[in-house]
Amino acid sequence: MTVIAPFDPWKGPLCTCPPKYSFSAYTGCTHACLYCYISSYIPRPFECRAKRRLIERLLRELRKVNPDLHISIANSSDPYPPVEAKLELTRRALRELLSRGYKVQLITKSDLVVRDLDLIRSGNCSVSITVTTLDEKLANKLEPLAPSPKRRIKALETLVRGGVPCSARLDPIIPGINDEGVEKLVKSIAKAGVSHVVSSTYKAKVDSFERLVKAYPKLRERLYELYWSKGVRIGRSRLLPRKVRYNLLKYVKELVEENGMTFATCREGFPSLQSGETCDGSHLIPNRRAQPRLTLF
Repeated sequence: MTVIAPFDPWKGPLCTCPPKYSFSAYTGCTHACLYCYISSYIPRPFECRAKRRLIERLLRELRKVNPDLHISIANSSDPYPPVEAKLELTRRALRELLSRGYKVQLITKSDLVVRDLDLIRSGNCSVSITVTTLDEKLANKLEPLAPSPKRRIKALETLVRGGVPCSARLDPIIPGINDEGVEKLVKSIAKAGVSHVVSSTYKAKVDSFERLVKAYPKLRERLYELYWSKGVRIGRSRLLPRKVRYNLLKYVKELVEENGMTFATCREGFPSLQSGETCDGSHLIPNRRAQPRLTLF
């Protein structure tokens, strides 16, 4: 199995991401977010395991990578799980990639990313941090083992002050759970210096849906109606009705743009709502050095 591969192997019909690669140093994610989709295809999804011979495999596989495309780190696991503080696999991979001029976008929920500021700000790298709520109590329930929202916002502030272009992911928005605090969250993200926001609604799968309604039993009937009775199936997920999704995301877009940032949705089918150059925020990746054409050994 490869450690670096083209993004979106399922060819999602609503995906508007530019061509890119996906790389993860770990399998599984210890954040154990209730809404997480990886439990539908990764065994022991909330147990984080380091990939064996990671750097050796990465360097070998880079021979087949188009250096004009960026590398997204990571999509099915956070690049900064607690064990990364000791193992430093993501840091070692970053050093190899950035020293060779590859373009990288880090996507995380962890403030541990600040540790690698020295590497990030010297290479072709931007950072996107996911923040779904400012409510600490809600975050503890929804994302039980992830760093607190306060720490994530602080990480964004530190990165921006350090010269790193940052975006934020307000993803997912779940009706009745975290949709009421969006205005305050957007203002906090803008104050941190973020320039682009990516947002999307919760996309239900059977396993993640059961985790959610077990944690929020009073919402079971409403969420079932929204997703299974009136919602739509797209690919392997159930989505909110199109009109509900559009109105919710249009509201977020207006808040984001009122606060001086650009906006995009993720796998929603609403290209008209996008005001940023890319949906994923990868347009923020700087070009601090020319892309190399190296032969790796």
